[in-house]
This record gives sequence, C-alpha cells and structure tokens, in this order.
Amino acid sequence: MKAAVVAVLLEDLGREALKVGFGLVGTLVIALAFVVASLTTLLSAALGATPAVQQTQALPAPADDAVVQLAYAQLGMPYVWGGASPATSFDCSGLVQWVYRQVGVTLPRTAQQQYNATARLAPSDLKPGDLVFFEHTYPGERITHVGIYIGGGRMINAPTTGDVVRIMPIFSDPYWNAHYAGAGRVRR
Repeated sequence: MKAAVVAVLLEDLGREALKVGFGLVGTLVIALAFVVASLTTLLSAALGATPAVQQTQALPAPADDAVVQLAYAQLGMPYVWGGASPATSFDCSGLVQWVYRQVGVTLPRTAQQQYNATARLAPSDLKPGDLVFFEHTYPGERITHVGIYIGGGRMINAPTTGDVVRIMPIFSDPYWNAHYAGAGRVRR
C-alpha cells in the first residue's frame, strides 16, 4: 500500500513539475522573442533603417508635420516604463514629451500632467499632432495614457510593457474607446 501511495504522489508531482517546466519554457520563449525584436529595432535604428510599419503606412497631411514625422520615426521602439528618448526607448508620455521637445516645446512628464497642460478639444476638432488621453488604464491618477493623433481616428503611442511604439485606432477599438478621456492641443 505504501508503494501505491508513493507512486500516486510521484505521479501527481511529476505532472505538476511538467506543468511548471512547460510554463517556464513558454515564458522564456516569449522573453527571447521580445529581446530579439528589441535588438532588431535598436540595430535598425542605429543603422538608420526605418521600421517596416513606417514603410507600409501612408502619412496623413498633418497640421503639424514635424510632430507626426518624429512620432512615425519611433515606430517599433520597445515600450520601456519611464523611457523618454530613443536611447532608453519610450513609455507613452515619454514619447510625447520627447517628440514635442524636438520641435522646441517643453511638456511635463506624465500623461496626467500633459493633459493638464493642453487645451481641451472635441473629437471633431482633432488634427494630426494633437494629443489623445485615456483614463484608468491602470491604477493611479485619472489620466494614465496618452497618444499622438495622426488622423483617421488613429494614434501613435507606446501602449504597454511587452509592446512597441505603434499605430492604433482610437474610437473603433473597444478598449481605447471605453477609456477615452479627451483630447488636447499643445499650446505653443
């Protein structure tokens, strides 16, 4: 009987060990894929190559072409919490702050502070280069995410950990539409 109990215990432990092992392997594969994508993006940027997404997207006729062009140039950069330059990569508000700094405009650091520093707009008044804000995308202040409007109901943003700077729909995407808090125009 002792042998039967030991065999059952070892069988259950073996199954659990396999589950943990497969989970670790899956996590390592995902992490490795992210590292390879990040290194490829950084190497491409260092060599002056443009991200593939940029090559396939038609540029809108922006009201502030420099802001939109600078944002497009960052497509494919990995999301990095607290990142605020191509050297460190970007989080959402770091991308906005860096882009605007390149055109001579100083903006505060966080999405909430950027919201407070911009003039409110109706969605119908949005022009490329304006900022779009989202609330409660994670616990914290009310405004927790920001993107740069590029026209056609789309934004360039650094969405979240494990992702890259990319183009996303605003109003046709159920998640972003549900969290939309308003738009702002940068005062110059």
